[in-house]
Amino acid sequence: MIDRRTFLALTGAAGAGALITGCANRSGSGPNEVRLWGMGGVEAEAQQQIVDAFTAENPSVTVSQSLVPSTGTGDATAAITAVRGGTAPDLWLMDRFAVAQYASLGLLEPLDPLIAQHENDDFLDQWMPFALNELRYDGQIYGLPFDTDSRGVFYNRTTLADSGLDPDELDPSNGPVTLDRVLEMNGQIAQEDDRGNYTRLGLIPWDAEGWALTWMFGKGAVFFDDATCAVDVSSDEVVGVLDSFYTWAREMDYPRVDAFKATYQPPNAPPAQTSFFGGQQGMQISGPFTINSIATYVPDLDYGFTYLPLWNEGDDPYTWSGGFSLVAPRGSSLSPAVWEFIKFYCGAPGQRIAMTPLKKIPTHLDVLADPEGFDQNLSFFADQLEFSTSRPPLPIGSLFWDSLVQAQQSVLIGSADAQTAAERAQARVTPQMDLYCPFELPPGFGTTGA
Repeated sequence: MIDRRTFLALTGAAGAGALITGCANRSGSGPNEVRLWGMGGVEAEAQQQIVDAFTAENPSVTVSQSLVPSTGTGDATAAITAVRGGTAPDLWLMDRFAVAQYASLGLLEPLDPLIAQHENDDFLDQWMPFALNELRYDGQIYGLPFDTDSRGVFYNRTTLADSGLDPDELDPSNGPVTLDRVLEMNGQIAQEDDRGNYTRLGLIPWDAEGWALTWMFGKGAVFFDDATCAVDVSSDEVVGVLDSFYTWAREMDYPRVDAFKATYQPPNAPPAQTSFFGGQQGMQISGPFTINSIATYVPDLDYGFTYLPLWNEGDDPYTWSGGFSLVAPRGSSLSPAVWEFIKFYCGAPGQRIAMTPLKKIPTHLDVLADPEGFDQNLSFFADQLEFSTSRPPLPIGSLFWDSLVQAQQSVLIGSADAQTAAERAQARVTPQMDLYCPFELPPGFGTTGA
């Protein structure tokens, strides 16, 4: 993670102010040129369709594309290098969770001046409020949202049936199941060979999207207090989840589970080779992006998906959402062509083009409400947006995430108990967050409210 102090060191003695001044002449893009860091791999085709549709309507504009991955970890090295070197693109497809951190480091251009110049007051009302909130920092907005998702439990119907379970028990029409019931099912699914090695498992609570943070949302954890400008990663809810992880890892024997995953889903395995796809793992926490993988690699897989397990009978269902956005790195030309392109890409035209082939959920409200706006196989995950939440858009987002992941790993391997792991995480985040105080999350942050 690159924090504010490191950023100032990297940008030289004059600090961020010199960086901004030095980029006043912008990136060198012509008035009819848009330079984009965007999608690659199998997603590049959908992006190309957006670009082709835009240039068909705007033949005088040239859009050049490069693949520079953005992750939610907030590693700003590529952006700092590009901004300092005057090679930053006009637009970058970025994980929304990283935006507040990049904005806090002075690496992104606020879009408020363009909105004020070109749009009506209700312009931003087109998008889901939670997705916009992820893009706000210090009262300004630093991008437009593209896609979103939510989390649930995928289950292999064949594996469950072979274990003597009725897969229809997990049908979402029956509502969420409790964690206790899932753990009971785990006991019926699990199998070992003569040497005690796992050959089949049910739900591995920490696997895939089963982050400690996922389970913490189910406990109702609140990670930031506006009144005190404090990140809280040592609350009773946080410690309670870490304690459950510690217990599960001892009961399931973490090294044996680790060996199981390494056997059936080794590092660098091809995307078609997973323990869930292969039937060795009966359940897995994931999101709608897995539907795309199944359609691509194991189209004959007999599977279903349902809500995340409830900690207690009668609890409200829960999940969390993320997604990507287009942002303008410092040095973007911010030309009228750039503004028209970001509106097209993230607006209804671009989302209508891309959501179905990408199997992603739109953030544009008109597209979300249109049955033809996205693949309806994702409707369960889209419906969950009604009660979903998102990670807090913090200027120390990377450190916040890394601290929770480190705490999770510590309790899994048994190097720390839950309280100790949480206290260590708290000790990491508090002094860094203090550098940005006073700070408040965007008004209304906390629920997606689709």
